[in-house]
Amino acid sequence: MQRWIAWAVLLAVVASVGVAGAAPSRPRLAMILPGVIQDADFNAVGYQALKEVQATTGVQTAHSEQVAVADAERVAREYLASGYGIVAFHGGQYLTIVQKLAPLFPDAVFIMESSGQIPNLPPNVWNIGRKFHEGFYVLGVLAALSTKTNRIGYVAGIRLPDFVASLNAVFQAVAKYNPRAEVLYTFVGDQNDPVKARQAAESQIAAGVDFIVISVNLGTVGILEAARAARRPVLLTTFYTDKSSYAPQHFAASLLSNFGKPYVEVTRQILAGKRGGYYEMRPGSGFGLTPPRNVPPEVARRVQQVWRAVVLRQERVDEITDRVVERR
Repeated sequence: MQRWIAWAVLLAVVASVGVAGAAPSRPRLAMILPGVIQDADFNAVGYQALKEVQATTGVQTAHSEQVAVADAERVAREYLASGYGIVAFHGGQYLTIVQKLAPLFPDAVFIMESSGQIPNLPPNVWNIGRKFHEGFYVLGVLAALSTKTNRIGYVAGIRLPDFVASLNAVFQAVAKYNPRAEVLYTFVGDQNDPVKARQAAESQIAAGVDFIVISVNLGTVGILEAARAARRPVLLTTFYTDKSSYAPQHFAASLLSNFGKPYVEVTRQILAGKRGGYYEMRPGSGFGLTPPRNVPPEVARRVQQVWRAVVLRQERVDEITDRVVERR
C-alpha cells in the first residue's frame, strides 16, 4: 500500500513539474481582409503575407475574406472567442474598430494598417504605416515626364487618407517635373467596381488625359478597357502587383507591395513579448518599383534616379492626408 502511495506522489510531482515547465502555447493569428484573396491585388498580397508568417514563424493562421467594416467587429470577436491571440486587419478602413476592441481585449494583440503612425494607440496594437504616397510621388514623376498632352489622370476608389496623400504626392511631383501639366482626379467611391472606374477613365481621356495613375483594385480592369478603347495611346501605372501582362502596351510601371516583410517582423516581435509598436512600409522597405516601360529611355533613367533618391530620403515627399491640395 505504501508503495502505491509513493508511486502516486511521484506521478503527481512529475505531472506538476511538466505542467509548470511546459512552454506557453503559441498564439494563433487571424487576418481580416476587405476583399477576395484571388484579386491579384491588395487582398492577394495580404494573404501571401499571412502564409509567409505561418511558414516563417510556425504560427497557426486563419483568415476571413470580403469583410465589410460593419461586420469586422463581429468577425474579430468570433476569432478572439475561438482562442486567437492575434487579430490583423488588412486595410486602413478598420482603424476605429481596432481602437475600440484593443482596450476591451488587453490579453490579445491587434495589428492594423494606416497611412502613417497613429498617435495614442492602446499598448497592445501594432501599427503598420504604409507610406504609399512616397511611391506614388515617383509614379507622378513618371507621368509628368511621359505625358504628351500635359494632362494626367488619377483614379481612386474610397477617399481614404492613403489615397488622398498619394494624390497630393502626384500633384507635388508634377509641379516639380512638369509645371505645365494638369492633374485631373476622380474618387469613384469603390475600389473594386470596374464600371465606375471605366467611366471615370473615359471621362478623363475625353478631357485630354494620356497618362492615368491608378489607385483602385479590381477597378483596374475597367480602366484598362477604357485605355484600350481610346483613340490615342494612354499609359497607365498601378500598384500592389505587376499587372503589365494584362496590357503590355499600356503599362508604364507598377508600385509593388510586399506585406510579408512587415507582418513577419511584427509577428516575431509579438512572439518575443513586444505587444505593440510601429513598423513603417516605404520605398525600399516593403515597396518596390518595376522598371519603367513604354517610355523613352531617358525618362526611364530619370524615374529610376528619383526612386533611388526617395529610398535614400534624398528627395523630400510631403504628406497631406486631410484634404486634397492641388499644386499647379
